[in-house]
Amino acid sequence: MSKKAPVKKPAKGSVSDATAIALARVALLEVTGADTFEDKPRVTQEGETVNVTYPSTQPGYPGWRWSVSVSSVAGVEPSVLEVGLLPAEGALVSPDWVPWADRLEEYLLHEKEVKDQETQDEDDDDDEDDAFDLDDDVDGVDIDQLDLELDPAPLEVPDEPDDIFDHVELEEPDPLDP
Repeated sequence: MSKKAPVKKPAKGSVSDATAIALARVALLEVTGADTFEDKPRVTQEGETVNVTYPSTQPGYPGWRWSVSVSSVAGVEPSVLEVGLLPAEGALVSPDWVPWADRLEEYLLHEKEVKDQETQDEDDDDDEDDAFDLDDDVDGVDIDQLDLELDPAPLEVPDEPDDIFDHVELEEPDPLDP
């Protein structure tokens, strides 16, 4: 008489892999389409929870996996606890979150550095201008024309007003204009 091989029954209170996979697939299809995951589930059991994972086929999510957690409590019908898309090892993920206050502080420090550099550049330009550039115009008057005793009048007053304030008439005399 031959002995039958013992049938491996799930431990008391645990859910069979087939039941967990069936529940996980139904729950996953409520959240996403069948084209977003490979139907090659991997089942792991931890305590009173069975985790069923499916590789993701969604564009933009290489290396990610769909995970469905199913309860496995003795005397209680199994139910879905959680469904989610999780990154696997080596999956493309976003950089670590940086609090707004820290980002603002970095921005303000950068702005200060830029402003200090501009001030330094202007100071350097002013030093060079003072030492070497004597041909600057002052109020539209070329200094060289003054040295040659040329009439600077055509340079000071344009023939036509090109600015809105060039033709504004003040009711009272301007105290700054003698």
